[in-house]
Amino acid sequence: MSIQIRISVSKEINDLLEKVAKKLGKKKSMLARELMEQKMYDNKWIQTKLREVFDEEE
Repeated sequence: MSIQIRISVSKEINDLLEKVAKKLGKKKSMLARELMEQKMYDNKWIQTKLREVFDEEE
């Protein structure tokens, strides 16, 4: 199940997202989501939460 959220970004970030999304042939919103998720993985936020969930099940 997908949940929608709204984010606000600066004009410069919006412009950059639009340019990169166009070059990649993606929607700007999809690119922003992918970048956000990747950053969360990079910062280990998601891995930490997943470990907590699996530890609770044991």
